[in-house]
Amino acid sequence: MTDTTIKGHAGYRPPGRIGKYRIDGLLGQGAMGVVYLGHDPDIDRPVAIKTVHAHLIGEADRDGWLARFAREAKAAGRCLHANLVTIFDYLQEDGAPYIVMERIESRTLEDRIKTGPALQLSEIRSIFSQLLQGLEAIHSAGIIHRDLKPANVMLTDDGAVKLTDFGVARIEAMEATGAAMIGTPAYMAPEQFLGKPADMRADIYAAGAMLYEMITGQKPYRAENIPALIDKIRSGQAPPPSAMTTGLPPRLDGVVLQALAPEVEDRFADVPRFQTAFLGVFGTAPTLDASFIQRVAPPSTRGRGGDSMLVQMSPQTLARIEAQLIARIGPIGKVLMKRAASATQDVHEMLDIVLADVKETEGTHLRDSILREISAGMKGGTDLFPAEMLADLTTRLTPHVGPIASVLVKREARKCASPEELRTRLSEKITNLAERQAFLKTFA
Repeated sequence: MTDTTIKGHAGYRPPGRIGKYRIDGLLGQGAMGVVYLGHDPDIDRPVAIKTVHAHLIGEADRDGWLARFAREAKAAGRCLHANLVTIFDYLQEDGAPYIVMERIESRTLEDRIKTGPALQLSEIRSIFSQLLQGLEAIHSAGIIHRDLKPANVMLTDDGAVKLTDFGVARIEAMEATGAAMIGTPAYMAPEQFLGKPADMRADIYAAGAMLYEMITGQKPYRAENIPALIDKIRSGQAPPPSAMTTGLPPRLDGVVLQALAPEVEDRFADVPRFQTAFLGVFGTAPTLDASFIQRVAPPSTRGRGGDSMLVQMSPQTLARIEAQLIARIGPIGKVLMKRAASATQDVHEMLDIVLADVKETEGTHLRDSILREISAGMKGGTDLFPAEMLADLTTRLTPHVGPIASVLVKREARKCASPEELRTRLSEKITNLAERQAFLKTFA
Protein backbone atom coordinates (compact mmCIF):
# COMPACT_ATOMS: atom_id res chain seq x y z
CA MET A 1 0.00 0.00 0.00
CA THR A 2 1.42 3.37 -0.98
CA ASP A 3 2.33 6.02 1.60
CA THR A 4 1.05 8.88 -0.56
CA THR A 5 -1.21 11.26 1.37
CA ILE A 6 -3.47 14.06 0.28
CA LYS A 7 -2.77 17.42 1.87
CA GLY A 8 -5.40 18.40 4.42
CA HIS A 9 -6.67 14.84 4.81
CA ALA A 10 -4.33 13.19 7.30
CA GLY A 11 -4.15 9.46 6.77
CA TYR A 12 -6.06 9.42 3.46
CA ARG A 13 -4.49 7.27 0.74
CA PRO A 14 -5.55 6.85 -2.87
CA PRO A 15 -7.48 3.69 -3.78
CA GLY A 16 -5.32 0.65 -3.13
CA ARG A 17 -5.40 -2.16 -0.61
CA ILE A 18 -5.39 -2.59 3.16
CA GLY A 19 -4.49 -6.17 3.90
CA LYS A 20 -6.69 -8.33 1.70
CA TYR A 21 -9.28 -5.57 1.34
CA ARG A 22 -9.56 -3.47 -1.81
CA ILE A 23 -10.07 0.25 -1.17
CA ASP A 24 -12.59 1.85 -3.51
CA GLY A 25 -12.73 5.34 -2.06
CA LEU A 26 -13.41 7.54 0.95
CA LEU A 27 -16.72 7.08 2.81
CA GLY A 28 -16.19 9.82 5.41
CA GLN A 29 -13.78 11.46 7.80
CA GLY A 30 -13.71 13.46 11.00
CA ALA A 31 -11.32 14.94 13.53
CA MET A 32 -10.30 11.52 14.83
CA GLY A 33 -10.28 9.21 11.84
CA VAL A 34 -11.12 8.19 8.29
CA VAL A 35 -13.61 5.63 6.95
CA TYR A 36 -12.89 3.97 3.60
CA LEU A 37 -15.13 2.22 1.12
CA GLY A 38 -13.72 -1.29 0.98
CA HIS A 39 -14.37 -4.68 -0.57
CA ASP A 40 -13.74 -8.13 0.93
CA PRO A 41 -12.53 -10.37 -1.95
CA ASP A 42 -12.96 -13.65 -0.04
CA ILE A 43 -16.69 -13.19 0.57
CA ASP A 44 -17.28 -10.70 -2.26
CA ARG A 45 -19.02 -8.14 -0.07
CA PRO A 46 -18.69 -4.38 0.51
CA VAL A 47 -17.23 -3.27 3.83
CA ALA A 48 -16.38 -0.04 5.64
CA ILE A 49 -12.84 0.27 7.03
CA LYS A 50 -12.08 2.76 9.78
CA THR A 51 -8.68 3.96 10.94
CA VAL A 52 -7.28 6.68 13.19
CA HIS A 53 -5.37 9.70 11.90
CA ALA A 54 -1.67 8.88 12.10
CA HIS A 55 -0.79 12.04 14.02
CA LEU A 56 -3.06 10.97 16.92
CA ILE A 57 -1.09 7.81 17.66
CA GLY A 58 1.49 8.73 20.28
CA GLU A 59 5.07 7.67 19.60
CA ALA A 60 6.08 7.32 23.27
CA ASP A 61 4.09 4.11 23.83
CA ARG A 62 3.03 3.23 20.30
CA ASP A 63 3.15 -0.55 20.78
CA GLY A 64 1.17 -0.38 24.03
CA TRP A 65 -1.37 1.94 22.43
CA LEU A 66 -1.88 -0.38 19.47
CA ALA A 67 -2.26 -3.38 21.79
CA ARG A 68 -4.99 -1.62 23.75
CA PHE A 69 -6.66 -0.54 20.51
CA ALA A 70 -6.68 -4.17 19.34
CA ARG A 71 -8.20 -5.41 22.62
CA GLU A 72 -10.99 -2.83 22.51
CA ALA A 73 -11.72 -3.45 18.83
CA LYS A 74 -11.91 -7.20 19.35
CA ALA A 75 -14.22 -6.76 22.33
CA ALA A 76 -16.52 -4.61 20.18
CA GLY A 77 -16.33 -7.25 17.45
CA ARG A 78 -17.81 -9.84 19.79
CA CYS A 79 -21.00 -7.76 20.08
CA LEU A 80 -23.44 -9.28 17.60
CA HIS A 81 -26.91 -7.77 17.56
CA ALA A 82 -29.48 -6.71 14.97
CA ASN A 83 -29.24 -3.10 16.21
CA LEU A 84 -25.45 -2.85 15.99
CA VAL A 85 -23.20 -2.35 12.98
CA THR A 86 -21.20 -5.61 12.86
CA ILE A 87 -17.40 -5.52 13.15
CA PHE A 88 -15.88 -8.19 10.88
CA ASP A 89 -12.14 -7.83 11.32
CA TYR A 90 -9.24 -6.00 12.91
CA LEU A 91 -5.79 -5.62 11.41
CA GLN A 92 -2.66 -3.51 11.52
CA GLU A 93 -0.66 -2.44 8.50
CA ASP A 94 2.36 -0.16 8.33
CA GLY A 95 1.87 0.56 12.04
CA ALA A 96 -1.70 1.78 11.58
CA PRO A 97 -4.81 0.06 13.04
CA TYR A 98 -7.90 -0.71 10.94
CA ILE A 99 -11.38 -1.88 11.92
CA VAL A 100 -13.39 -3.60 9.17
CA MET A 101 -17.15 -3.15 9.57
CA GLU A 102 -20.46 -3.90 7.94
CA ARG A 103 -21.30 -1.36 5.26
CA ILE A 104 -24.99 -0.55 5.10
CA GLU A 105 -27.17 1.61 2.88
CA SER A 106 -28.66 4.08 5.31
CA ARG A 107 -28.92 7.63 6.52
CA THR A 108 -28.23 8.87 10.01
CA LEU A 109 -30.70 9.92 12.66
CA GLU A 110 -29.01 13.33 12.49
CA ASP A 111 -30.01 13.61 8.83
CA ARG A 112 -33.56 12.49 9.62
CA ILE A 113 -33.99 15.09 12.38
CA LYS A 114 -32.57 17.94 10.31
CA THR A 115 -34.33 17.30 7.02
CA GLY A 116 -37.79 16.50 8.39
CA PRO A 117 -40.67 16.17 8.37
CA ALA A 118 -40.96 16.17 12.15
CA LEU A 119 -40.78 12.71 13.69
CA GLN A 120 -44.16 11.44 14.88
CA LEU A 121 -44.79 9.25 17.93
CA SER A 122 -44.94 5.93 16.09
CA GLU A 123 -41.57 6.62 14.42
CA ILE A 124 -40.01 7.91 17.63
CA ARG A 125 -41.12 4.78 19.48
CA SER A 126 -39.74 2.45 16.81
CA ILE A 127 -36.38 4.21 16.39
CA PHE A 128 -35.72 4.83 20.05
CA SER A 129 -36.76 1.38 21.22
CA GLN A 130 -34.32 -0.19 18.74
CA LEU A 131 -31.63 2.28 19.74
CA LEU A 132 -31.99 1.20 23.37
CA GLN A 133 -31.85 -2.48 22.39
CA GLY A 134 -28.53 -1.90 20.65
CA LEU A 135 -27.26 0.10 23.61
CA GLU A 136 -28.23 -2.68 26.01
CA ALA A 137 -26.29 -5.16 23.88
CA ILE A 138 -23.00 -3.26 24.13
CA HIS A 139 -23.52 -2.58 27.84
CA SER A 140 -24.06 -6.32 28.39
CA ALA A 141 -20.65 -6.86 26.76
CA GLY A 142 -19.05 -4.35 29.13
CA ILE A 143 -18.66 -1.61 26.54
CA ILE A 144 -19.63 2.03 27.12
CA HIS A 145 -20.26 3.96 23.92
CA ARG A 146 -19.13 7.38 25.23
CA ASP A 147 -20.03 9.23 22.03
CA LEU A 148 -23.66 8.36 21.44
CA LYS A 149 -25.23 10.96 19.15
CA PRO A 150 -27.62 11.11 16.16
CA ALA A 151 -24.70 10.92 13.70
CA ASN A 152 -23.81 7.49 15.15
CA VAL A 153 -27.31 6.06 14.71
CA MET A 154 -27.95 4.55 11.28
CA LEU A 155 -31.48 4.23 9.84
CA THR A 156 -31.87 1.66 7.05
CA ASP A 157 -34.52 1.72 4.34
CA ASP A 158 -36.31 -1.28 5.88
CA GLY A 159 -36.80 0.48 9.22
CA ALA A 160 -33.89 -1.07 11.13
CA VAL A 161 -31.78 1.02 13.51
CA LYS A 162 -28.08 0.29 13.98
CA LEU A 163 -25.60 1.91 16.37
CA THR A 164 -22.08 2.46 15.14
CA ASP A 165 -18.76 3.59 16.64
CA PHE A 166 -19.56 1.88 19.95
CA GLY A 167 -16.43 1.80 22.08
CA VAL A 168 -14.45 3.50 19.32
CA ALA A 169 -14.58 6.93 20.99
CA ARG A 170 -12.41 5.63 23.82
CA ILE A 171 -10.24 3.61 21.46
CA GLU A 172 -9.48 6.68 19.39
CA ALA A 173 -8.81 8.96 22.32
CA MET A 174 -6.69 6.67 24.54
CA GLU A 175 -3.63 8.71 25.46
CA ALA A 176 -3.39 9.92 21.86
CA THR A 177 -5.19 13.20 22.28
CA GLY A 178 -4.22 13.95 25.83
CA ALA A 179 -7.81 15.03 26.42
CA ALA A 180 -9.85 13.84 29.38
CA MET A 181 -13.11 14.91 27.72
CA ILE A 182 -14.42 12.40 25.18
CA GLY A 183 -17.69 12.90 23.34
CA THR A 184 -19.83 15.47 21.55
CA PRO A 185 -20.70 18.40 23.88
CA ALA A 186 -24.47 18.61 23.25
CA TYR A 187 -24.90 14.93 24.23
CA MET A 188 -22.30 14.64 26.99
CA ALA A 189 -23.21 13.96 30.59
CA PRO A 190 -21.87 16.40 33.22
CA GLU A 191 -19.35 13.86 34.53
CA GLN A 192 -17.77 13.60 31.07
CA PHE A 193 -17.16 17.35 30.96
CA LEU A 194 -15.36 17.03 34.29
CA GLY A 195 -13.14 14.20 33.04
CA LYS A 196 -14.61 11.73 35.52
CA PRO A 197 -15.01 8.01 34.73
CA ALA A 198 -18.09 7.38 32.59
CA ASP A 199 -20.29 4.33 33.10
CA MET A 200 -23.43 3.19 31.30
CA ARG A 201 -25.40 6.08 32.79
CA ALA A 202 -23.38 8.51 30.66
CA ASP A 203 -24.79 6.69 27.62
CA ILE A 204 -28.26 6.89 29.17
CA TYR A 205 -27.84 10.67 29.42
CA ALA A 206 -26.80 10.85 25.75
CA ALA A 207 -29.77 8.69 24.75
CA GLY A 208 -32.05 11.03 26.71
CA ALA A 209 -30.60 14.02 24.88
CA MET A 210 -31.29 12.32 21.56
CA LEU A 211 -34.85 11.45 22.58
CA TYR A 212 -35.39 15.10 23.54
CA GLU A 213 -34.14 16.20 20.12
CA MET A 214 -36.28 13.62 18.30
CA ILE A 215 -39.37 14.98 20.04
CA THR A 216 -38.70 18.72 19.90
CA GLY A 217 -36.26 19.12 17.00
CA GLN A 218 -33.91 20.94 19.39
CA LYS A 219 -31.08 19.92 21.67
CA PRO A 220 -31.86 20.14 25.42
CA TYR A 221 -29.30 22.90 25.96
CA ARG A 222 -27.68 25.46 23.70
CA ALA A 223 -25.10 28.07 24.61
CA GLU A 224 -22.65 30.40 22.93
CA ASN A 225 -19.56 28.62 24.26
CA ILE A 226 -18.55 25.39 25.96
CA PRO A 227 -18.27 26.79 29.53
CA ALA A 228 -21.79 28.23 29.28
CA LEU A 229 -23.05 24.91 27.89
CA ILE A 230 -21.47 23.03 30.80
CA ASP A 231 -23.19 25.35 33.27
CA LYS A 232 -26.56 24.76 31.63
CA ILE A 233 -26.12 20.99 31.51
CA ARG A 234 -25.06 20.85 35.15
CA SER A 235 -28.08 22.92 36.14
CA GLY A 236 -30.48 20.27 34.84
CA GLN A 237 -32.97 22.99 33.84
CA ALA A 238 -33.87 21.86 30.32
CA PRO A 239 -37.45 22.87 29.41
CA PRO A 240 -39.72 19.80 29.34
CA PRO A 241 -40.42 18.55 25.80
CA SER A 242 -44.11 19.43 26.21
CA ALA A 243 -43.09 23.11 26.41
CA MET A 244 -42.15 22.91 22.73
CA THR A 245 -44.29 20.07 21.40
CA THR A 246 -48.00 19.39 21.75
CA GLY A 247 -49.77 16.04 21.61
CA LEU A 248 -47.30 14.08 23.77
CA PRO A 249 -48.26 11.24 26.15
CA PRO A 250 -48.53 12.74 29.67
CA ARG A 251 -45.64 10.80 31.23
CA LEU A 252 -43.09 11.30 28.46
CA ASP A 253 -41.69 14.50 29.99
CA GLY A 254 -40.75 12.65 33.17
CA VAL A 255 -38.98 9.84 31.31
CA VAL A 256 -36.91 12.25 29.20
CA LEU A 257 -35.96 14.50 32.11
CA GLN A 258 -34.97 11.55 34.33
CA ALA A 259 -32.56 10.37 31.64
CA LEU A 260 -31.14 13.93 31.53
CA ALA A 261 -30.70 14.26 35.29
CA PRO A 262 -27.36 16.00 36.01
CA GLU A 263 -26.65 13.72 38.97
CA VAL A 264 -25.67 10.20 37.91
CA GLU A 265 -27.68 8.47 40.64
CA ASP A 266 -30.89 10.28 39.60
CA ARG A 267 -30.88 8.77 36.09
CA PHE A 268 -32.16 5.34 35.10
CA ALA A 269 -29.77 2.77 36.56
CA ASP A 270 -29.55 0.81 33.32
CA VAL A 271 -30.99 0.56 29.82
CA PRO A 272 -33.71 -2.04 30.60
CA ARG A 273 -35.23 0.32 33.19
CA PHE A 274 -35.07 3.17 30.67
CA GLN A 275 -36.69 0.97 28.00
CA THR A 276 -39.47 -0.15 30.35
CA ALA A 277 -40.28 3.44 31.34
CA PHE A 278 -40.16 4.65 27.73
CA LEU A 279 -42.44 1.95 26.33
CA GLY A 280 -44.74 2.23 29.35
CA VAL A 281 -45.58 5.78 28.33
CA PHE A 282 -47.33 4.50 25.22
CA GLY A 283 -49.14 1.58 26.80
CA THR A 284 -51.21 -0.39 24.31
CA ALA A 285 -52.98 2.57 22.72
CA PRO A 286 -54.24 1.39 19.31
CA THR A 287 -54.32 4.97 18.00
CA LEU A 288 -50.56 5.54 18.29
CA ASP A 289 -49.90 5.34 14.55
CA ALA A 290 -52.57 7.95 13.93
CA SER A 291 -51.40 10.28 16.70
CA PHE A 292 -49.92 13.62 15.79
CA ILE A 293 -47.44 15.80 17.62
CA GLN A 294 -46.83 19.38 16.63
CA ARG A 295 -43.89 21.64 17.36
CA VAL A 296 -44.88 24.86 19.12
CA ALA A 297 -41.80 26.60 17.74
CA PRO A 298 -40.06 25.26 14.61
CA PRO A 299 -36.42 24.28 15.35
CA SER A 300 -33.89 26.81 14.13
CA THR A 301 -31.52 24.01 13.09
CA ARG A 302 -33.59 23.47 9.99
CA GLY A 303 -32.56 26.81 8.56
CA ARG A 304 -34.43 27.88 5.44
CA GLY A 305 -35.77 24.87 3.62
CA GLY A 306 -32.81 22.71 4.73
CA ASP A 307 -30.21 24.99 3.10
CA SER A 308 -26.71 25.16 4.53
CA MET A 309 -25.54 28.44 6.01
CA LEU A 310 -23.35 28.89 2.94
CA VAL A 311 -26.53 29.04 0.83
CA GLN A 312 -28.49 31.12 3.32
CA MET A 313 -25.87 33.89 3.43
CA SER A 314 -25.25 36.27 0.55
CA PRO A 315 -21.71 36.33 -0.93
CA GLN A 316 -21.32 39.88 0.38
CA THR A 317 -22.19 38.84 3.95
CA LEU A 318 -19.83 35.88 3.75
CA ALA A 319 -17.01 38.09 2.48
CA ARG A 320 -17.49 40.60 5.32
CA ILE A 321 -17.47 37.83 7.94
CA GLU A 322 -14.36 36.26 6.41
CA ALA A 323 -12.63 39.66 6.57
CA GLN A 324 -13.41 39.89 10.30
CA LEU A 325 -12.03 36.43 10.93
CA ILE A 326 -8.89 37.00 8.86
CA ALA A 327 -8.19 40.20 10.80
CA ARG A 328 -8.49 38.36 14.14
CA ILE A 329 -7.16 34.84 13.52
CA GLY A 330 -5.32 35.02 10.20
CA PRO A 331 -5.91 33.49 6.74
CA ILE A 332 -7.18 30.23 8.24
CA GLY A 333 -10.34 32.16 9.19
CA LYS A 334 -11.57 32.10 5.58
CA VAL A 335 -11.06 28.34 5.30
CA LEU A 336 -12.78 27.65 8.64
CA MET A 337 -15.74 29.85 7.75
CA LYS A 338 -16.50 28.20 4.42
CA ARG A 339 -16.07 24.71 5.85
CA ALA A 340 -18.40 25.43 8.81
CA ALA A 341 -20.97 27.26 6.66
CA SER A 342 -21.12 24.33 4.24
CA ALA A 343 -21.63 21.78 7.04
CA THR A 344 -24.34 23.50 9.10
CA GLN A 345 -27.84 24.91 8.76
CA ASP A 346 -27.89 26.86 12.01
CA VAL A 347 -26.04 30.08 12.82
CA HIS A 348 -24.97 29.04 16.31
CA GLU A 349 -23.74 25.60 15.26
CA MET A 350 -21.70 27.25 12.52
CA LEU A 351 -20.13 29.69 14.97
CA ASP A 352 -19.40 26.92 17.48
CA ILE A 353 -17.19 25.33 14.81
CA VAL A 354 -15.56 28.54 13.60
CA LEU A 355 -14.77 29.89 17.06
CA ALA A 356 -13.90 26.61 18.80
CA ASP A 357 -10.20 27.47 19.15
CA VAL A 358 -10.56 31.22 19.67
CA LYS A 359 -9.97 32.65 23.15
CA GLU A 360 -13.25 33.06 25.03
CA THR A 361 -13.14 36.87 25.31
CA GLU A 362 -12.12 37.25 21.67
CA GLY A 363 -14.67 34.64 20.60
CA THR A 364 -17.56 36.36 22.38
CA HIS A 365 -16.80 39.66 20.64
CA LEU A 366 -16.46 37.96 17.26
CA ARG A 367 -19.66 35.97 17.75
CA ASP A 368 -21.72 39.08 18.50
CA SER A 369 -20.21 40.94 15.55
CA ILE A 370 -20.84 38.06 13.14
CA LEU A 371 -24.40 37.56 14.37
CA ARG A 372 -25.16 41.22 13.68
CA GLU A 373 -23.62 40.89 10.22
CA ILE A 374 -25.72 37.82 9.43
CA SER A 375 -28.94 39.37 10.77
CA ALA A 376 -28.42 42.36 8.50
CA GLY A 377 -27.44 40.41 5.41
CA MET A 378 -29.35 37.13 5.15
CA LYS A 379 -30.59 36.35 1.65
CA GLY A 380 -34.08 37.70 1.11
CA GLY A 381 -33.25 41.29 1.99
CA THR A 382 -31.44 43.35 4.56
CA ASP A 383 -34.61 43.93 6.59
CA LEU A 384 -34.66 40.48 8.13
CA PHE A 385 -36.80 41.70 11.03
CA PRO A 386 -39.17 44.46 9.86
CA ALA A 387 -40.11 47.13 12.38
CA GLU A 388 -43.75 45.92 12.40
CA MET A 389 -42.65 42.43 13.36
CA LEU A 390 -40.44 43.67 16.22
CA ALA A 391 -43.29 45.87 17.46
CA ASP A 392 -45.64 42.88 17.40
CA LEU A 393 -43.15 40.76 19.36
CA THR A 394 -42.79 43.53 21.92
CA THR A 395 -46.58 43.68 22.37
CA ARG A 396 -46.81 39.91 22.87
CA LEU A 397 -43.85 39.75 25.27
CA THR A 398 -44.76 42.76 27.46
CA PRO A 399 -47.50 41.00 29.53
CA HIS A 400 -44.93 38.39 30.59
CA VAL A 401 -41.82 40.51 31.34
CA GLY A 402 -43.05 44.10 31.59
CA PRO A 403 -41.62 47.26 29.96
CA ILE A 404 -38.20 45.65 29.46
CA ALA A 405 -39.77 43.71 26.55
CA SER A 406 -38.78 46.34 23.99
CA VAL A 407 -35.14 46.19 25.11
CA LEU A 408 -35.11 42.39 25.01
CA VAL A 409 -36.64 42.26 21.55
CA LYS A 410 -34.09 44.67 20.08
CA ARG A 411 -31.16 42.98 21.81
CA GLU A 412 -32.10 39.44 20.80
CA ALA A 413 -32.91 40.53 17.23
CA ARG A 414 -29.25 41.50 16.78
CA LYS A 415 -28.22 37.93 17.66
CA CYS A 416 -30.72 35.93 15.60
CA ALA A 417 -30.83 34.93 11.98
CA SER A 418 -34.48 33.89 11.60
CA PRO A 419 -37.88 34.86 13.03
CA GLU A 420 -38.27 31.37 14.49
CA GLU A 421 -35.01 31.62 16.40
CA LEU A 422 -35.94 35.08 17.68
CA ARG A 423 -39.27 33.84 19.03
CA THR A 424 -37.59 30.90 20.73
CA ARG A 425 -34.92 33.08 22.35
CA LEU A 426 -37.53 35.55 23.58
CA SER A 427 -39.59 32.73 25.08
CA GLU A 428 -36.56 31.76 27.17
CA LYS A 429 -36.80 35.14 28.91
CA ILE A 430 -40.14 34.07 30.42
CA THR A 431 -39.42 32.14 33.62
CA ASN A 432 -42.96 30.85 34.24
CA LEU A 433 -43.46 27.70 32.13
CA ALA A 434 -47.21 28.20 31.62
CA GLU A 435 -46.68 31.79 30.51
CA ARG A 436 -43.86 30.70 28.19
CA GLN A 437 -46.18 28.18 26.56
CA ALA A 438 -48.89 30.80 26.24
CA PHE A 439 -46.45 33.17 24.55
CA LEU A 440 -45.31 30.54 22.06
CA LYS A 441 -48.86 29.42 21.30
CA THR A 442 -49.71 32.90 20.03
CA PHE A 443 -47.55 32.08 16.98
CA ALA A 444 -49.17 28.71 16.24
